[in-house]
Amino acid sequence: MGRPEQPIDPGRGPLEQFAQRLRELRAAAPGSTYRAMAARAHYSASTLARAASGREMPSLEVVQAYASACGADPEAWTRRWHRLQRDVAGAPARSAPRAAPLPYQLPADLPDFAGREAETAMLLDTVLDALDEPDRRSPIVIGITGGPGLGKTTFAVHLAQRLAPEFPDGQLFINMRGFDERRLAPETVLRQCVRTLGHPDERVPADFDELASAYRSLLRHRRCLLVFDNARGEADLRPLLPGTPGCVVIATSRGSLVGLEGAQTLRLEPFSAAESLELLARTAGAVRVAAEPVAAAELAEQCGNLPLALRIAGARLASRPQWKVGTLTERFRDERRRLSELEAGDLQLMEAFSMSYRALEAGERLVFRRLGALFPGLDFGPLVAARLAGIPEADAEDRLETLVDANLVESPGPGRYQMHDLLRLYAATRWIAEDEPDDAARRLLAWYTGTAAAATRLLMPDWFGLDVPALPDASVTTARDALHWYERERHNINALVRFAADAGEHDYAWRLAYAAGGHCVLMRHWQSYASSGETALASAKRTGDAAVAAALAVNLAEAYTELRRPDEAVALLEDAVAHYEDVRDAAGLVQALCGLSHACVRRGRVDEALEHARRAYDNAERA
Repeated sequence: MGRPEQPIDPGRGPLEQFAQRLRELRAAAPGSTYRAMAARAHYSASTLARAASGREMPSLEVVQAYASACGADPEAWTRRWHRLQRDVAGAPARSAPRAAPLPYQLPADLPDFAGREAETAMLLDTVLDALDEPDRRSPIVIGITGGPGLGKTTFAVHLAQRLAPEFPDGQLFINMRGFDERRLAPETVLRQCVRTLGHPDERVPADFDELASAYRSLLRHRRCLLVFDNARGEADLRPLLPGTPGCVVIATSRGSLVGLEGAQTLRLEPFSAAESLELLARTAGAVRVAAEPVAAAELAEQCGNLPLALRIAGARLASRPQWKVGTLTERFRDERRRLSELEAGDLQLMEAFSMSYRALEAGERLVFRRLGALFPGLDFGPLVAARLAGIPEADAEDRLETLVDANLVESPGPGRYQMHDLLRLYAATRWIAEDEPDDAARRLLAWYTGTAAAATRLLMPDWFGLDVPALPDASVTTARDALHWYERERHNINALVRFAADAGEHDYAWRLAYAAGGHCVLMRHWQSYASSGETALASAKRTGDAAVAAALAVNLAEAYTELRRPDEAVALLEDAVAHYEDVRDAAGLVQALCGLSHACVRRGRVDEALEHARRAYDNAERA
């Protein structure tokens, strides 16, 4: 009916007899879990549990509250308590062996801890409800996972401190150093634990299985909280799980811990905007943050809402009272130096990322680096990683899943992946340091351009006036495929057009924008069309191809006209008309004049619009 308790021997003395009678009273009362009793008695569940532990003399007030919460007569239990007091005073002293001191190893909770309120409440309820399960036969195991910088250790300590009163037999905390060269093997952790729990050094078994058995035996009749921080993975944690239900294990890891039997895992996410501002206010000063709300919000975004990055930023501001929040925000705007700026004392975001990166195999490192440096989009599929790494799609997907398990890449949906902004910056620094120039970016741009051309040909067969070959083995084979592909990739295409232009790949920049333009027109995505079209036109001019530039100018002018920017459209179209007249391209001239007529209508110049339309008609007859 209540949580499992350490057995007591009523024959040892009056204190144990009294405790046993309290337990029997609780067992006979309906709904008598310690949590339920605590609500009625106005004492904590742990205080009530200690009253029935048989290890200490409970106060009269607690006994009266205990009895009332169980529906018993407090006066009768008052008399029993006074009788116990006399019996204990007259009992002979016990000659018991000297017990080892109880371990209370939890680090202090941070005074400026912020955020994670929902996660804390959920896990507190999970643990306390599980402790009250009468038939539980296994320990309660909580796995806290997530990428570097998310505050797993800080959150685990905060949660453990909230739970500590429920575990009167002690709390253990061990940093397993799972991702550095000082990694603790499970055997080493077991030896630390059995010594801490009072096992004499000379009796600590040398055999691993015997050591694990001794550990479980020591915990069998104890209610302990065990925190194993920074575990490498499930294999390191399995030998550390107690064999009985009275203990709770909290484990943190950068891995997923999905294979840890019986564990409830919580994957931490970056803070919300409100949580980020709360942490900045607590670390840098509430008045300071409130005085510059726009700069503070930008700083939180620059930190990617990562708790470690926010704590570092707050610490830097706290140590520089002459700085405004905007001073640091300005320094962080340079992405090339942002990671190096995120250091304060021994708090270093770069080192946190490096520990996870060093744990990867060479193939996963390559995919991670190239995604961070060479893919500017939002989310992506395995084919992107395959093109960047020059490997088959199936191998790319396997490597991406490994990165997901390492919490260096996220998977927002089946077959789709994304990277946190700061991890992307870190990956780019590793690419600069480790990779030789190759054709990875061109492979990716060629695949996107060829697939976009294939998709647009399915949707608008008459779109292409410029030569952009379709990918012969494109994954899109129907119009429905093409629409779905564009909806997934539209924002990535815009980013890749800019990326290609910035990298000097101007042919790819204009070809990709042009190939995707048909879909933009079909779906009336005019803003997207204009954005990529501006970059494409600039790239075409850089190549020196006047014919391509004129065709792209006509397309861009259409977007400007639809966006009610007719003056800009007219300027582009007049230049295009002049070009087509010079080269005697009647078909191109007709398109430019039709666009000019449409733009003049939008300007309210109907007479000019009619004149351009007549010229277009005349040239169409001659074309």
